[in-house]
Amino acid sequence: MNGQRLSTRQMIGYSLPAFGAALVMLSVAVYLPNYYTDELGLSAGLLSWVLMAGRLWDAVTDPVMGHLSDRTRTRWGRRRPYFLVAALPLGLFYYLIWAPAPGLSAMALFSYLLVCYLALYTFWTIFWIPYISLGMELTPEYHDRTRLFGTRQGFYLLGTAAGMLLPEAFAKAAGSSAAGYPTMALVFGSVCALLVLAAFFRLEERHDTKVQEQAPFIESLRITFRNRAFVVLMFTYLIALVGGSFIAPLTLYVAKYVINAREVVPLVMLSYLAGSVVSIPLWVRLSTRQGKNRTWTFGMLLASAVYATSFYYHEGTWLLWIVLAAVVGAANGCTMTLGPSISADVIDSDELETGRRREGVFMGIWSFMDKAAIGLAIFLGMQGLDWIGYVPNQEQTPEVVLGIKFLYCVLPAICHIGALLVFRSFPITPEVHAEIRAALDERAAAAGAGR
Repeated sequence: MNGQRLSTRQMIGYSLPAFGAALVMLSVAVYLPNYYTDELGLSAGLLSWVLMAGRLWDAVTDPVMGHLSDRTRTRWGRRRPYFLVAALPLGLFYYLIWAPAPGLSAMALFSYLLVCYLALYTFWTIFWIPYISLGMELTPEYHDRTRLFGTRQGFYLLGTAAGMLLPEAFAKAAGSSAAGYPTMALVFGSVCALLVLAAFFRLEERHDTKVQEQAPFIESLRITFRNRAFVVLMFTYLIALVGGSFIAPLTLYVAKYVINAREVVPLVMLSYLAGSVVSIPLWVRLSTRQGKNRTWTFGMLLASAVYATSFYYHEGTWLLWIVLAAVVGAANGCTMTLGPSISADVIDSDELETGRRREGVFMGIWSFMDKAAIGLAIFLGMQGLDWIGYVPNQEQTPEVVLGIKFLYCVLPAICHIGALLVFRSFPITPEVHAEIRAALDERAAAAGAGR
């Protein structure tokens, strides 16, 4: 596969598990906070600490998993065996997180959620880090990577659509969220587990990445954080994704207390996802013509402008909300497509400096940043609701409504401006990457001739 363009079949085969991944994780991000606060009675403050505990746990498990997968040696490769380990527990704990026993006290419910949440994200890490690391290895070609991650993002967004839209259908069919969500979790968890298992049997690894000696874990982390391009990219992606992730936990609160039209939430989500999906080929084409750096810069500018405009939401502006959701989806689609593609270029620069392919370590840190951004946005969103005086299931004061708008609109705009300023110092351009690839190919040719 090395040196050749990936076929459409290869791209789809790699991207399918992203559908199941998004199906479970986006439903957790969007519906779990409101489910536990408004349906099960857990305070937003306690919920926020569960979510933050998950991110602190990720800070340990993600880099360790990346390092471990880099060093794994089996006849199935170094990434795929972990798909087999994670598949069934991932589906099981996803189900359990939606099905607590009735009548639990606040602390018992808190403890139950904490255990299930940490277990869910542990097995998510065991699958996801090797999976995204494998994606970094599939092709060395600059623009082919954008095609690959654009395809993966397309399937991820389809899973996102299902994960955002179908829970409400399950709740309505069962008569309530408490009755419908466990059934939803059984279906979603099964689909995710089956797609992860299918990835184990269908995907292949590049033979030239299977046997390499790796530095010890701490030294490997130290080398990684000395890579200036990676540090710049990591903080750019983190800040931008924090801004883009306020949507998930706060959408239902905006619908109920700002727009006063909860019934349009499926349309808003559909608009957001349609904007994301439709925009991916446009971002891929634009990045091919203008370069990834310029394209992502434009995407962040677009996001900040739309979020700032969203501050003018008020009761009855549901049509404006639907329209702007599509533009926000397109802007966030740019980040989710180009961020991973650019990170693969950074890994090439690291290989040139160190002589090793260390996708696992990079993707362990990257995945932690990804989950930390989402977790931080949810934590700040839930803590923010506490700070502004939000009280569940009653009419909110004008000050609380203003606070919800600030969390949903102003903070994301500020984040994207901050990310843009950080990204200005990113050093890898298409020309620089071409030089890196030429040097790596020359090194590989010399090594092959010396055998």
